[in-house]
Amino acid sequence: MGIQKLAHAELRVKDLERALEFYKEVMGLVEVAREGQTVYLACGVDGNYDLAVTPGGTGVAHFAFQVDDDGDLEVYRRRLEEKGVKVIPQHGTEPGQSKGLRFSLPTGHAMELVLVEDRPVYLQPALPTHKRFRGFAPLDVDHITLQTRDVKGLAEFLRDVLGFYVSDVFSPAPGVWGAAWTRVGEYHHDLAIIGTQDPNETLNHLAWTMDGFEHIKRALDLLAQYGLPVETGPGRHGVGGNVFAYFWEPGGNRFELSAEMPRTVDRKAEPLFWSDFPKAFSSWGQLPPESFAKGS
Repeated sequence: MGIQKLAHAELRVKDLERALEFYKEVMGLVEVAREGQTVYLACGVDGNYDLAVTPGGTGVAHFAFQVDDDGDLEVYRRRLEEKGVKVIPQHGTEPGQSKGLRFSLPTGHAMELVLVEDRPVYLQPALPTHKRFRGFAPLDVDHITLQTRDVKGLAEFLRDVLGFYVSDVFSPAPGVWGAAWTRVGEYHHDLAIIGTQDPNETLNHLAWTMDGFEHIKRALDLLAQYGLPVETGPGRHGVGGNVFAYFWEPGGNRFELSAEMPRTVDRKAEPLFWSDFPKAFSSWGQLPPESFAKGS
């Protein structure tokens, strides 16, 4: 029983047509459906969508994690309702989704737990569902990093109600949680949280799985050809240790290219606490730009 992985995210974008051009031509995502003003896109290595975009602003409209079976949905429904959280069934309401539950986190973010129709045993990039010949073609959606004024409260809700594990915490002062990284399985983080004082900011970044440093380098070359600057990176994070590069996509949201996400060796280990933000951000000594504190 349990939550498996990040399934998808729906983001709001400022300019839908320009964003779609970028997702398809530069990233190599494949459009799989349109419903109203919402467009659904996939990496193409399975039959599920990874990113949905809807015009109107920026930030997270909702995001979803995949669960194992109907029994999981029932268990989590009961847990949420026992905490007074309203749960709304989402059965077949999105492409490739067979069943699901939608609810609001204490921070107001809309989250879903879903069962998807295409459940491959593992992802095989050489046997894609769709032809993937354009752009830099990320392997999968990797993780999501939310922004909120209550990092500790959200991390504890994820841990105590949904069974997430807390891997690391950035604590700039005793008792203060400035950021937290949580996981559902063996990878270091699937959902991270960064503090903000702006109630309108919901997302720090959405991350995409890359197959290594060379893949990230090729992606950054394509960004340069398209005229999009890199915000920061490439580098290696101190927290987590994954290789990273960040940029702002034309829809108005930050994306991360991520590779070499480490596996945790002790599932029940207590979280590590960091107080030095530069060291937490980069093992190689890079300092994050001032823009990195801003979300969408």
